[in-house]
Amino acid sequence: MSTQEESQALFAAARDAVLIVDDARTFVDVNPAACRLLGLSARELRGRRFEDFLEPGVDIDGAWQRFLAGGEQTGELRVIRPDGEIRHVEYSATARFIADRHLAILRDVAARKRAEAEREELAHREQLRLRETETLLAVSRALGSTLDPTETMRRLAREIARALGADMVGAYQADAAGDSLWPVAGYHVPGEMLDTFRRVPIPLKNHRALEEAWTVGRAVWSDDIPGDRRVDQGIRQQFPHQSDLFVPIRIKEQPVGGFFVIWWRARRSFTESELRLVEGISDLAGVFLENAQLYREMAEANRSKDEFLATLSHELRNPLGAITTAVAGLERRERGADAATARLRQIIHRQTRHLARLVDDLLDVARATAGKIALDRRAVDLSETAASCVGALRESGRARRHRVSFKGEAATVNADPTRLVQIVTNMLDNAVKFTPSGGTIDVVVFRDGQEAVLRVSDSGVGIDSKTLPRVFDLFVQAEQPMHRSAGGLGIGLTLSRRLVEMHGGTMTAASEGHGHGATFTVRLPVDVAGPPPPVAVSRTDERSRTILIVEDNDDAREALHLLLESVGHRVLTAGDGRHGLDLALHHRPDVVLIDLGLPELDGYELARAIRRSATGTTVKLIAITGYGQAADLRRSKDAGFDEHLVKPVSESVLSRLLT
Repeated sequence: MSTQEESQALFAAARDAVLIVDDARTFVDVNPAACRLLGLSARELRGRRFEDFLEPGVDIDGAWQRFLAGGEQTGELRVIRPDGEIRHVEYSATARFIADRHLAILRDVAARKRAEAEREELAHREQLRLRETETLLAVSRALGSTLDPTETMRRLAREIARALGADMVGAYQADAAGDSLWPVAGYHVPGEMLDTFRRVPIPLKNHRALEEAWTVGRAVWSDDIPGDRRVDQGIRQQFPHQSDLFVPIRIKEQPVGGFFVIWWRARRSFTESELRLVEGISDLAGVFLENAQLYREMAEANRSKDEFLATLSHELRNPLGAITTAVAGLERRERGADAATARLRQIIHRQTRHLARLVDDLLDVARATAGKIALDRRAVDLSETAASCVGALRESGRARRHRVSFKGEAATVNADPTRLVQIVTNMLDNAVKFTPSGGTIDVVVFRDGQEAVLRVSDSGVGIDSKTLPRVFDLFVQAEQPMHRSAGGLGIGLTLSRRLVEMHGGTMTAASEGHGHGATFTVRLPVDVAGPPPPVAVSRTDERSRTILIVEDNDDAREALHLLLESVGHRVLTAGDGRHGLDLALHHRPDVVLIDLGLPELDGYELARAIRRSATGTTVKLIAITGYGQAADLRRSKDAGFDEHLVKPVSESVLSRLLT
């Protein structure tokens, strides 16, 4: 094959379009690839000019002169086929590769252009998604950083303004009648419009754009407010602007308000992604407002519950205090009474203490659940505390039909002594409650590495596998017989475990089922500081004192009066704060026992008034009240009280304070 034949074969086989043009830019020869690219046969192409396949407006003469002057040229252009299809091509041209002939090689890059366009579109979508994600993240932070609805709506308005590049965003809430939207918060409200923004509502009637959004629950917008017949003209005059968008806020599919997004001078239209974004923000606002409403309702319910429990405590403790004091007085006056009378007094004592513990547990479990219990921690020997509780159980007679054993070794923990006694007592009460007469209760305290372990085991009714995982849940009890001999509120174990956890420990339950008893185990961190120092015992001063009782409950006042008189004290009484203050200033008593909930002048005011007087420099003020929450203790201390006793008051505790 000759060289010319080889060249012709290559010319015909080339995959790129090859065109040979003369000085007049007329096609002299083309290869098959050029025919496929331009959509005409070689015979139809010969004699056609190159510019016949270019877009109108191309400066072909200038480009041609530059090509001839340079000798070579490369680049991209678009060619138009006779059928109207546009092809993107890369070209490489050589001038005068032979006399008065010019060579152009065209490569179809439509596939590459499509791929590039798809990549650009994908990148654009990714940018939109990233912007949406960043905006929604900012919205989530705004929702999570405050519980104030007004501040939250202002922050959401700010995020909408940033996302859409708006001049101003106002957050609105519908009135009760659903006739108008009233401003709640705004972002970038111009100073000269601030007063109008705050006092002028937006009517929902006669504003078809808002009615549409209100009905369908979707955003509506306008890029020509002056010419939009859907827009209320009164509002347009109050807030003259060119474009706006309104998106409703809904709670459970019901519209409750919305965001107004405003551009003062720009004509602004919106993409589907922008509408989707702003509707997503409004949906989150609806969820927040619903949750905020539920939170407020829950907080109000909790506040009402706390107030109820405090009032219940006070109302229950007053009669309990009177009964306890009266029985203590009877014991002193009837020391030679017959055995039956003594047993009856003991029964009243036991049942009164039991009622007092129920009141304490009921209040404490509410405080513990709300995290309102404060611990007064110190080094305590868990073994001594448990031994003392076992001794108290035996002395009370509640376990007289059980065999109770105790074994312990020293194990010092950092704990609140009062709460530790409460934990152990609840565990013992639970064991007695669910162990029939003749059963055994074993209490063991030992050290296990860096933990102090308290274990209370009983041979009682046991716990079935269904109840065992829930035994520490509030108000949960094992199945009871009809006579409910092992009754109760089902809060003791719940409270005990919460108190143990507050001390950094654990409390667990184990049982092999009905009839196999149960074991409750408490583990507390050992106090590395060592055992508590011994308490020095000092001789008490038992002299008679002048004591003023200020108590509005007649029975409680009279019972306490008789008890204190029976042990040799001189007693004065008053039924209200005014009378109590007069007696305190006139008689200058050694001790004043004051109920806090007094008429005329309450206990706090009475204490402050006494402290301001000459009597207040020497007198000891003791609050005796049914209010025993931490806030009550702080308030009594601030008022000047030396001690705060919660009814019913133990005679031994009162005697210790008086001496």
